Amino acid sequence: MTTRRDFLRAASAATLLLPWAGNILSSSETQLPKRPIPGTDEFLPIVGYGNSQAFRSGDLELSRQLVDILLDRGGSYIDAGGSSALLLAGIVREKSAHDELFLGTYINSLDEDLMHRKSRQVIETQGGNSPLDLVLSANLEEFGANADKFRRLKDEGLTRYVGVARHRASYHQEMMNLMEAGVVDFVQVNYSILEPEAEERLLPMAQDKGVAILVNRPFVNGEYFPLVKGHELPSWAAEYDIHSWAQFSLKFIVSHPAVTCVLTETSKPAHAVDNLAGGIGRMPDEETRQRMRELIGNLV
Repeated sequence: MTTRRDFLRAASAATLLLPWAGNILSSSETQLPKRPIPGTDEFLPIVGYGNSQAFRSGDLELSRQLVDILLDRGGSYIDAGGSSALLLAGIVREKSAHDELFLGTYINSLDEDLMHRKSRQVIETQGGNSPLDLVLSANLEEFGANADKFRRLKDEGLTRYVGVARHRASYHQEMMNLMEAGVVDFVQVNYSILEPEAEERLLPMAQDKGVAILVNRPFVNGEYFPLVKGHELPSWAAEYDIHSWAQFSLKFIVSHPAVTCVLTETSKPAHAVDNLAGGIGRMPDEETRQRMRELIGNLV
């Protein structure tokens, strides 16, 4: 049986990727499959990056390497918060990757002039040729009270989409309120085998309202790995092209039809390769997803 160590060794040496066979769009056997952004003719690959420490620390060479790995596998989405926004915008320009990369840029100020200046600064750093892909706010209550300011960013051509991002179940109701109000295009939410609450109401509502779902905390900030450490993957995992515990978690997440893209966060290139492979291959059906829940539940 292939272990995570075996996979990472092979990934580092030969960039191992597995064929995909499922019911979502895939451009080739070695590229991440894609799902539509609801209500549009645009698609996003189903695995992307969160705001990696490599981006936050300004490590340009490592950041370039991680971006190259993502692009090589047909990936697109990267979370860009704080100083990461300008670093990643510069990489977009350097690689002429406006059409390939999709950045989620955080703007938390409610000073409308400042919101517009920051948006233009990132656009200019990218090369000044196109609007931001997505502007996100981490303050749900303030977003709801000032949705018109974010809407004007769209109306004035500074961004194509707007949305909110949080990482606790306690925020789910407010997220659903924003979806009900029709003011968000994207919602970024925590969802995994260990944090499944979103599948009860939030994910079905997103499908009903046509809201794209980004998933954070796929490994619950690393709490997942101590649970599975020392345990072998079940033999049936290979039937779903799962070759590491990281891929086990990611396959559970992306097999939910409401999920547009799950965000993984690492500064280690080999781990990035492993994570991205978690979006490729056969997807678990509902019966298998229940098996996955039960297996992890027995380890908790």
